[in-house]
Amino acid sequence: MNGSLGRRLMAGAAALTLGGLGAVAVQAPAYAADFSAPFTCTAPVLGTQNVTIDGSLTATPNPAAVGAPAAFALRITQISLRAPVAINSWTMTANLDVSGAETTQFPITGSGGRVPANQPITGSLAGTWTPTVAGVDEFRGGTVTVKANVVLLGAITVDCVPGDTRPVAETLTVS
Repeated sequence: MNGSLGRRLMAGAAALTLGGLGAVAVQAPAYAADFSAPFTCTAPVLGTQNVTIDGSLTATPNPAAVGAPAAFALRITQISLRAPVAINSWTMTANLDVSGAETTQFPITGSGGRVPANQPITGSLAGTWTPTVAGVDEFRGGTVTVKANVVLLGAITVDCVPGDTRPVAETLTVS
């Protein structure tokens, strides 16, 4: 009986030890597709400029379930619009446009600290969306608003609208 109990304890310990590894191995890794999208931005002092926003968007979980929130993480690797003076801090709101099984939009937000003069803003934005219809949805960047606390100028707002060609930044399958 002790041998049987010992084997069960060893099997249980092995299951607990390997179970955590198995959970990691079974989970599908989040996949972020890189994109580069044209925008037209209007900024005080700089006026209207054509810019490019580079980044990657990840939806988790993917696939998702109807009625369950999906988290979206946008990593902006570069905005080609550069401030001629340092930015002390910034906040950004970007709308993601949804098409496919559903047609809607939802905001994602983020913020960051100091950006040296003539350097691009980089950072992460996040938000959630709850799908209500099964099917495949595509996500594209919509309007972007950056509010920055800029050296010498104070608080400024930069509004950006997407260009005509908007790449699909992420696809989500909903069941």
